[in-house]
Amino acid sequence: MTTSLIFTTEPLATRALAAEIRHNHAHFVEALAAHVGEDRLGRFADVRAEYGEQKIDIAVVFTEPGFVVGIEAKFDHTLTEDQVDRELTVADHLVVLLLEREHAPGWLRYRERTSLMTWEEALECFPQSRLTLAEVRAARSGKSAVEARLRQLIEPAQLRLGPDWAIDSRRGGSGMPAVNFYSPMLGDAQLRAVLQVAQRAMPPAGDPVPLRFSVGVSVKADSTSYPRDPAATPPWVDAVRRLQKDVIGDRVDELHLSRRRPSSAHVSSKTINGRAHARKLAIVDHHFEDKDRWLTTGYIDWIVGPASQRMPLEHVGRLADALIEILDRWYRAEAEALLDAPP
Repeated sequence: MTTSLIFTTEPLATRALAAEIRHNHAHFVEALAAHVGEDRLGRFADVRAEYGEQKIDIAVVFTEPGFVVGIEAKFDHTLTEDQVDRELTVADHLVVLLLEREHAPGWLRYRERTSLMTWEEALECFPQSRLTLAEVRAARSGKSAVEARLRQLIEPAQLRLGPDWAIDSRRGGSGMPAVNFYSPMLGDAQLRAVLQVAQRAMPPAGDPVPLRFSVGVSVKADSTSYPRDPAATPPWVDAVRRLQKDVIGDRVDELHLSRRRPSSAHVSSKTINGRAHARKLAIVDHHFEDKDRWLTTGYIDWIVGPASQRMPLEHVGRLADALIEILDRWYRAEAEALLDAPP
């Protein structure tokens, strides 16, 4: 008979684990000792949920000597260095509990007084556990899995673009998984890109996860990037033209680029960004034909450039290949233009 799922939310799964520890702590304490050191753990005294001012998910408390091991269970919420710092003010050691080791942020391995354990390793400590790995997997949505896949793109991208490029995996402003790219400086500007989940919430379990990239040259929401005179030529105009001529050419579809044009929805006289949007659209109207306006999307205070079509996670490698080719060739074109520029 198929076992039904009971603990299918993050709080339920975390508290169920705390109950398992309290019921039969011996093997779990042995596992903790392997992370912390046997000589540092005294006699098991208690297990608590939402421990201390920092509300650590689970705390295993020892006496003689006194020692607290905090357990921070992560499903889809981002683990930040600031959070670890705060939790280590109330715990002597912090164990981060993840479904897969690949889901751990890269900086975690270098943090003192921290270690990593998987849910599978934790549940193996309880032969008759009422909490199952299937329930833990059901308690998470897809962000961690998407982030793990995106992180796999970083090393090959770094090898292709070179060590002077900065590439990191951080969630965007809407909390969606993303990989960010930053070129070496080109005078006062640089090329930037983001490859990310293409919506503000994860789709229901089992549905495709759409991704896309945006690539462009850096801008600010000021009068240098967006002068009041639409006939003026800010640096991004020529950079985007070089992208079109030297990189894209007739390969729009091959590079998986979208022909969606920039929107006027963000124009507003009440905000700095809204006023910059209005000036940008006037510049685009002056310098670009209507059929080429798709080259000037982006983010008003970050980049101007095109975006890609949406593709499912299963095809993210295709998007990454196209993006890296664009960044590499565009950077070379910009570097050459910089050398040819008059002093």
